[in-house]
Amino acid sequence: MATKEKLSLDVSARTLRKKNVQKLRREGIIPGVVHGKDFEPVHVQVDERSFEMLYRKAHGTSLVNLNLDGQTQQVLIHSVFRDKLKGTPLHIEFLKIDPKRLVTVEVPLVFTGVSSAEKEGKGKVAHEETSIHLKCSPTDIPSEIEVDISVIVDKHTVIHASDLKLPDGVHLGHGVSEKKVIASLVTTRVHEAAPVEEAAAAAAEGAPAEG
Repeated sequence: MATKEKLSLDVSARTLRKKNVQKLRREGIIPGVVHGKDFEPVHVQVDERSFEMLYRKAHGTSLVNLNLDGQTQQVLIHSVFRDKLKGTPLHIEFLKIDPKRLVTVEVPLVFTGVSSAEKEGKGKVAHEETSIHLKCSPTDIPSEIEVDISVIVDKHTVIHASDLKLPDGVHLGHGVSEKKVIASLVTTRVHEAAPVEEAAAAAAEGAPAEG
C-alpha cells in the first residue's frame, strides 16, 4: 500500500453558534466541531476553500494534522454536511483519533477487471456496494479496496464481503456481514418476453370491434 501524503489543515476556535453561523458561511467560513472518545468537543471554523482543497485528497480515510491555537491534533474527517442544491459544505465533523485505538471508517470500493459473463452478453455486473465499513488502526486505513469482477463468470458467481482482499490488520467493521453482496451478475428476460407480447398485440389488433 502506497504511503499517504501528510495532510494538515489550519482551523480556529469558533464562538458563533446555531443561527449565527450563517454569517460565517456568507464569508466563506465553515463551522465545524472536533470530537472523540474521552475528549471534550471543540467548536471550530475553517476556510471553505482550504478545506475543499484538502478534502479532495483526504476524504474520510486519511489522517489530517489539525492545527488549532498552536497545537496539532490528528483527526479524521468524520462527516461533511452539504447544501443539497449547491453542494457547498455547511458543517464539518472531525474525529480526534487515538493511535492506540482501532477506528471504523468507510472506505470506497474500486471495481477492476472485466467479467467474461458480461462480455459475452449474459448479463450486467451490478455493483451492490460502493463503499464498506472497515475496522483497523488509524495508521493502517486503506485509501480504497479493489474488487476484481473478472471472477464473475455466471449468475451463480457472487462476490461477498468475505471475498474482499483486505490489507493486514484491516477487518470488516462491526455489523458488516461476511455474506454482504458486493457484486453480482444481473440477467434479464425482457427480450425473451417480447415475441409473446408482440403476438398478443397482433391478435388484439386483428380482433373485430365490439358492438
